[in-house]
Amino acid sequence: MSRKVPNFQQPTTDHTADVVIAGSDENDTRAQQLALSTNLPVVQGDAIATARYCLLWINDKLVLRDKTTSQINDICVDFSEGRQRHRQQFGGGQGQPLARAVNIKGSHQPHICDGTGGLGADAYVFATLGAEVTILERSIVVHALLADGLRRARDHPETSAIAQRITAYPADTCKLPDSWPCNTKPAIIYLDPMYPRTRKNAAAKKGMQTLQRLLPHDTDERALLNAAISTATQRVVVKRPLKASPLPGPTCVGFIRSPNTRYDLYRGRG
Repeated sequence: MSRKVPNFQQPTTDHTADVVIAGSDENDTRAQQLALSTNLPVVQGDAIATARYCLLWINDKLVLRDKTTSQINDICVDFSEGRQRHRQQFGGGQGQPLARAVNIKGSHQPHICDGTGGLGADAYVFATLGAEVTILERSIVVHALLADGLRRARDHPETSAIAQRITAYPADTCKLPDSWPCNTKPAIIYLDPMYPRTRKNAAAKKGMQTLQRLLPHDTDERALLNAAISTATQRVVVKRPLKASPLPGPTCVGFIRSPNTRYDLYRGRG
């Protein structure tokens, strides 16, 4: 799959004023390189201790540390352990609703764009099933975590081949198709907009709670859907809670259900 040289403007949609990069000293090359790619400040000493959110390395993993609550919470992307590893082994293969929604079947492996990449969980499932995946993530902080997770996955013997099929860019899907980084448009665009906080989901897992606090909820869902439809050549898939309303905009042409989730399907016009 050929790619253009990306011409993205740096996304500015997360609360970057609250995030710092922990550096061991002024000559910490790794921290300085991350600062160049994110425009976040590198700090040492007391400034680390007083930061609300901090990016730091623990055992070669880039971690976002949330210190806004009484219990410190660390978030990282790791495709070789925990829930992601279990999902890779026991997720249900091509028969699972997610795979059917993005039209992965048999030897048919469409080029999929995950337009709301997040921490890459669904994109990794697509790549596990053989698809080439392009991730767009508008948060520079989340993209940094994702890029580090992919770096380590490419170096791990059990995940290298899968991770090689994934490329992640810091970009806003709402700005498609003009900012699309590849020479060929994707067949499928998958969207999983962050659900608005309600009483029912307020008790979400700690990592999701951190992202809900840190990231904005200003996504123009109509613009997001329209941008995806204008770019995908075959289908747009929108993940929704089972009983939630569809996104505002064009009417979906069908849906696929799982026990707690609904995948709304739209025709692409790219």
